Amino acid sequence: MSWRVGIDIGGTFTDIAVVAEDGDVTLWKEDSTHPHPEIGVQRGLAAVAANAGLALDEFLARTTLLVHGSTIATNIVIERDGPQVGLLCTEGFRDVLLFRDGFKWERFNDRLPRPRDFADRSRRLGVRERVAPDGTVVEPLDEQSVRDAARELGRRGAEAIAVSLLWSNANPAHERRVRELVAHELPDVPVIIASDVLPEIGEWVRTSAAVLSAYVYPRSARYLGELKTWLREHGLRRDVLIMQVNGGCATVERTLQVPAGILISGPAAAPAAARHIGERVDAQDMITVDMGGTSFDVCLMRAGEAPLSRTIQLEHQPIGVQAVEVHSIGAGGGSIAWIDSGGALRVGPESAGARPGPAAYGQGGERPTVTDANVVLGYLSPEAFLGGRRTLDAARARQALEQHVGDPLGIDALAAAAGVIELVNASMVDAIRVVSVQRGIDPRPFLLVAGGGAGPLHAGRLAAELGIERVLVPAEAGTICSFGMTVTDVRHDYAAMVHTSSADPALADVRAAFAELEQRARDDLAASGFGPDAIALERSVDARYEGQVHDLTIAVPPGELDAAALAQVQRAFHAAHAERYTWSIEEHAVEFLHWRVSGVGLMERPATARLTELEPRSADAARNGTRLAWFAELGELVETPVYDRARFEDGATLSGPALIDSATTTVVVNPGQTLIADARGSLLIDCVANLAGAGTVAMETKER
Repeated sequence: MSWRVGIDIGGTFTDIAVVAEDGDVTLWKEDSTHPHPEIGVQRGLAAVAANAGLALDEFLARTTLLVHGSTIATNIVIERDGPQVGLLCTEGFRDVLLFRDGFKWERFNDRLPRPRDFADRSRRLGVRERVAPDGTVVEPLDEQSVRDAARELGRRGAEAIAVSLLWSNANPAHERRVRELVAHELPDVPVIIASDVLPEIGEWVRTSAAVLSAYVYPRSARYLGELKTWLREHGLRRDVLIMQVNGGCATVERTLQVPAGILISGPAAAPAAARHIGERVDAQDMITVDMGGTSFDVCLMRAGEAPLSRTIQLEHQPIGVQAVEVHSIGAGGGSIAWIDSGGALRVGPESAGARPGPAAYGQGGERPTVTDANVVLGYLSPEAFLGGRRTLDAARARQALEQHVGDPLGIDALAAAAGVIELVNASMVDAIRVVSVQRGIDPRPFLLVAGGGAGPLHAGRLAAELGIERVLVPAEAGTICSFGMTVTDVRHDYAAMVHTSSADPALADVRAAFAELEQRARDDLAASGFGPDAIALERSVDARYEGQVHDLTIAVPPGELDAAALAQVQRAFHAAHAERYTWSIEEHAVEFLHWRVSGVGLMERPATARLTELEPRSADAARNGTRLAWFAELGELVETPVYDRARFEDGATLSGPALIDSATTTVVVNPGQTLIADARGSLLIDCVANLAGAGTVAMETKER
């Protein structure tokens, strides 16, 4: 027996998914162990090995794929506890980071503080050189100015150095030479050059991507290197792969070439899981939601594909690289409920994390969280949490809600808990609307795929509020990102700037650029062990109307790029522009900037069973008693049937209200909703009968 393993380090739990070659899936949650995340990984792997009846070394020796995702790099940026970064730039341009792009994210807020830079101005030094936009050298590189600047950065305490010179995307020779010179002067200081990280037009974004990469590199390199060594020493015979923000994965060596690619990369695995899971109900248009301990992540997918964006920012700094477009808010099971200075109830974004965690954990946490509210409302079983590995203290949860929410508002703990859940649900509904309604997309025909330890608790209510008819809670929901890592492909992105337009396309130059990029992709994937039949190439281009600042990435059809193929790209651009911005000018010339190739190493995926082919039958065999739970439709605590997810048979069908317990999550089926399950634990909730009532309940709540 062999296994595929996905590991996702979150703010509260480290999730592990193990997929056996026969398709059997084991899910495990281990407390995250900040600031030493490797401890949680090691404990979790030991636990799943023991669950398989094997020593850790034997388990890892029989592991054919291990993909790891974490929030380590993201947390370094958010917590701003990275190294002192120096920046070498073209002389006279050290304030590119200061000026940014001239826009504020709150444009009418004249008191908006400017975000702090990750390379202090005192450690941003210029070197004498100049390259023109077409890549020709206007002023040769003054190597002595580089040596002097490197020594000065060393004296000023730089622990990592980013190099970003003007137009290095057109000609990276100067940046590469600067790296050589700095390495000679400061051999123990890592150097990141912008043309490696982001060889694209736009000096602010390119510089930001290089600086962020330098900022996260030292600790990321140390952690990933130590992890790779530990896994090798304990039996793993394959290279560990690292989850990337583009939705694929890559080796440690490839990852450290572009460290920005692992920023906010964990949530990118949920759409990969949904693409595989959607086959169970013949769905390709999906909205994935992943509610963990600290955040709620949502992604809208069409035709089975997640959109990619190059405008993703972290701490108001662009990461530059292509990223799966996931919208995140601070709403998770550990999000803390509090009363603001105006006496209004708020939830999040601050989280209790794994330590001390919610009050119900009994680990010293005193402030109420969403998890505490779910305990008080009866949704979470104090005895069945994490499959019985942890007992929740309902009395502590109630006390925290009374003290910090109920007493200030003059209500009891039950009403306080209901208010917390209603408020966090409203925030999550708004997050889903951001990626759908606010972009002119009707979410109602989509399948809602619920993931995360807390997601299935809330998904039925979110769907009812939005008018979505079906919710899929996969068997892997509680660890959806770690499962997604076991079914994602290896992906490398490449780009070349050939500035053309539809009026003067320069197709020969574009074809040459594509040929070079595609060969690089094939070579890199072949070096990772992929044969020709396991390599897929995807092409795209950044396009805009002449005179525009922002662009859209449009797919380029396979085959020879001729006039007919370019016309197809133009039509696709006009359609995409009309969808995104509600207008297009089809007679206007289209400008093309970066031509892109994504090399995809296709991984084998486990087979998946179809829920749509099951014959309905009674779910009584999985019945596991009742517990008191509160539902808005009923206005009171009611005895609610409880089911053991592990005991469902194929076709097991039930109607809400109902609660389904499992080791990694709990599912709430609201009154009026129905559910059908398979024997592996995937659940399809039909919300149609519940939709009309949901609007009434929401209205009554607002009127009160």
